[in-house]
Amino acid sequence: MSGSSAPRLKDVAEAANVSLSAASRILRGERDRFGAETCDRVLKEAQRLGWRRNLLVNGIQTGRTKTVGVMIPPVDSFWVNVLASIHVELAAADYLPITVWVGDCHEMPHLEKSDKQGLEQISRLLDRRIDGLILWPCFAVAYYDHFRELIERRVPVVVIDHEFSKDQIADSIETDEEHSTRAVAEHLISLGHERIACFSSRETSWQAWAVRRRASFESAIAELKGLDANSFRMNQWGSNGLEVAREILTQDPRPTAVFTVTDHEALYVYEVAQELGLRIPEDLSVIGFADLDFAAKLHPPLTTMRQQPKEIGRRAAQRILERLEDESADNTPTTVRVGAELIMRGSTAPPASS
Repeated sequence: MSGSSAPRLKDVAEAANVSLSAASRILRGERDRFGAETCDRVLKEAQRLGWRRNLLVNGIQTGRTKTVGVMIPPVDSFWVNVLASIHVELAAADYLPITVWVGDCHEMPHLEKSDKQGLEQISRLLDRRIDGLILWPCFAVAYYDHFRELIERRVPVVVIDHEFSKDQIADSIETDEEHSTRAVAEHLISLGHERIACFSSRETSWQAWAVRRRASFESAIAELKGLDANSFRMNQWGSNGLEVAREILTQDPRPTAVFTVTDHEALYVYEVAQELGLRIPEDLSVIGFADLDFAAKLHPPLTTMRQQPKEIGRRAAQRILERLEDESADNTPTTVRVGAELIMRGSTAPPASS
């Protein structure tokens, strides 16, 4: 072997005095059929020679690149934890996550503004022959509209926090909205609140989770107490949060409690409450959803539903790996719902009238 050339698998086999096939299997981790001494010898020679797997060649031979496209932007602590868990799970299975997104993460990406960029990112991943794809809601819509041929190509796709409005064409991992919002409703009703508002997000096509969360909360309030939750939504760009919060808090009569579909909307309520001289929780109870990293640091600390982003990310990665490991299995898309936990802090209390 020339000193300037990269060591080949053949060189490792010769140095360890085993067949090329045996060296290949041992270095791929298939060691059960070989003795411990033989395996140790092959591994030591591979390390001594500086041999490394050529996954490009392996991809050509097997049709697998050992890569998974992950289109999730780290826009807040929820999605950072989802990403972290996906990476840990894929790395443990020797898969490389390729993470891309649209925008600079200073604001939530708008597919309505940058759908071309979103489609280009998906195409970039597919051109690199990824084995699977994990999408956040924004890109799930783009996938549904433009990449249905992936079903025929049997590229496994998992979407997070998205429910397809028509036929489900991919596995979905989402928060259990029905049970989570029922816990919110039960908490507010147990405190004695009857004038309850719901502050929802944009509710665009890719924010189906917000629609489900708001609708589930409305149903729970109606079922448990026979009340109608007064619901408000932001515009499609999410640019009028303060205006919506002012509209809610200047109602006559004013609600005594506000449920916000994420902790982000709770920030608007806190700001406007201070602007109007309202005290939380004495004059107004506020409850969020997600338990983002700032929730416990607000004044007062925010009562919220704590989602399980790491579990959601783990389940998403596991589903991709299961699909890749058993291509003969039923290809019918499945939905996994992950629960959330009510975290009671200082932003909720009985209404002042009671």
